[in-house]
Amino acid sequence: MTSKSTELNGTSRQSGQVSMGDLPVAVDAAGGDIPYDAQIEGAVLACKDKGASVVLVGDQDKIEARLSGLGAKSLPISVKHASQEIGMDESPTRSVRKKPDSSLCVAYELVKSGEASAVVSAGNSGAMMAAGRFLWGLLPGIERPAIATLFPKAGEGEVLPNVILDMGANVDCHAHHLVQFAIMGSIYYETLFDRPGPRVALLSNGEESSKGTDITRAASLILKDMESMNFIGYVEGRDIVTDRVEVIVCDGFVGNVALKTMEGIARVIGEQLKIEGKKGLIRKIGMGLAKGVFRDVFKKKFDYSSYGGCPLLGLTRLALVLHGSSGPRSVKNAVGVAENFVSLSMTSKIGEAIRQFEEVDSDVDVDIASGVVPEAESPGSDKSKRRRS
Repeated sequence: MTSKSTELNGTSRQSGQVSMGDLPVAVDAAGGDIPYDAQIEGAVLACKDKGASVVLVGDQDKIEARLSGLGAKSLPISVKHASQEIGMDESPTRSVRKKPDSSLCVAYELVKSGEASAVVSAGNSGAMMAAGRFLWGLLPGIERPAIATLFPKAGEGEVLPNVILDMGANVDCHAHHLVQFAIMGSIYYETLFDRPGPRVALLSNGEESSKGTDITRAASLILKDMESMNFIGYVEGRDIVTDRVEVIVCDGFVGNVALKTMEGIARVIGEQLKIEGKKGLIRKIGMGLAKGVFRDVFKKKFDYSSYGGCPLLGLTRLALVLHGSSGPRSVKNAVGVAENFVSLSMTSKIGEAIRQFEEVDSDVDVDIASGVVPEAESPGSDKSKRRRS
């Protein structure tokens, strides 16, 4: 372990000859519900199990004290001191501006200066987004960044989860923003699972084309005309956890409500099973016999930690946000996922796809892009023909 983030295993990070894939991942050691705990242990596991290299950002004394008991001396882990921390309940914009030496901001600066490849944090997600916009900026053409997350679905064997975005970064959106979310979500799914052409849908209150709002109907008109997009139309809330679709697009308000609703349902089912299992000896025996089944369902099938964190899509560099209560396994896998995304140039792919979309989208009506759908537009009208041409 070294104490300077500019050196790692004897390699200078200032030589200008190191590729992004060779740089360490910056882990915010002070982020999360319990700082300097799972973040550090997860970083150690990433180095041991995945061959990763990491720079831990935060109070150097606290980090090194925690590392001393984890057998990390020979691992490619460096420490970057930061004198400030951003709490989970602090104002995102104000905290980023007032605390430039916070562990989160310093981690972003390491990536900006070419000393790290990506940021992983279980801290304040709003501050992560604010820091990304202030310190890195958005990709050319991107109007709103988005947070993407994974929803598990039932099935035999390895069943890949669905991607849903946005999960809270934008509570109100225009149709153009939803289209950009669809592009970013599609590339995220392809990169994460190596499955090209995922089915993309807009989340709505019905499958019929007349359903939804002016915003979703306008976005649908644009997405239908995109040859590069495997757009299948609308899906409903019940389809989020089915195999009808792989990428689900909505604004951040709807997405966050959907996520919290799913979490609440899973929690109440688990709690009620425990209550019912205590009613009588037979049920207790049955619960004991079914323990393996419950473990597979609740701990494996619905375990997000194996896929790392949620990416902040649309920024010029890569950042992954974890749940505040994430354990070491989540941090370990987030570091691994971050290295994989960097090596596969996911951010660059998103930038190129957005550039191509903006080039062909220049003739789309401004009203349509902002979410105003013409009251009468027959399939044979001039505007309809122009969109299909």
